[in-house]
Amino acid sequence: ILLTSHACQQDHNGYTHQDPGFLNHLVSKKSEIVRMYLPCDHNTLISTMDHSLKTKNYINTIVASKHPRYQWFNKEEAIKLCTDGLMIVPWLSEDNPDIVLVSSGETPTLELVAAHNIIKEFCPNLRIRTIVVVDLFKLESSTKSPHGLTDFDFNSIFTIDKPVIFNFHGYPNLIHQLIYKRYNNNFHVHGYKEEGTITTSFDQRVRNEIDRYHIAMAALKYIDN
Repeated sequence: ILLTSHACQQDHNGYTHQDPGFLNHLVSKKSEIVRMYLPCDHNTLISTMDHSLKTKNYINTIVASKHPRYQWFNKEEAIKLCTDGLMIVPWLSEDNPDIVLVSSGETPTLELVAAHNIIKEFCPNLRIRTIVVVDLFKLESSTKSPHGLTDFDFNSIFTIDKPVIFNFHGYPNLIHQLIYKRYNNNFHVHGYKEEGTITTSFDQRVRNEIDRYHIAMAALKYIDN
């Protein structure tokens, strides 16, 4: 299943293109047969599509825009990212982070990278870890999903207590459902809030608070707390 319309692209579409609830429907199915991939650029899209076309007896779902996007990873990096399902982005991350920024999907990743740059401009000493998630089921426990991370791996990647700002163009409750019972309860998910109309892509992001400025402000807010 290739979903090419999502809530962030409303320059000529209406409400029919504004409901990302299909992913919520899929997550209720048996995790042994369902896969949900949100590639962040062209190379990760190619990698996930290549993998999906070679599999059998799975429901593979890929969410990807029809519009040109920034390229973040080369071929080898994209293959590794898609194989692992997620990645700590080395060129946007530091050891012993004060805060963790996470994105899943093309538009959320674009805005997260921009938010990272804004934060570092005004708070250069703030230590940030940036994570990109392509395989959503990596967030679920390995005891529930064959693709899920163990609690040890999850804690080592997302930390056990640092604020995590998760940027997502689906419904935020889907992420909370997947990370249910994880040790770190300090997750703050930005996602689709049923806000929007026929408007520009960036305005749609602002309305749902997944734009770079809302992410940057949220990061500083939770650091202050």
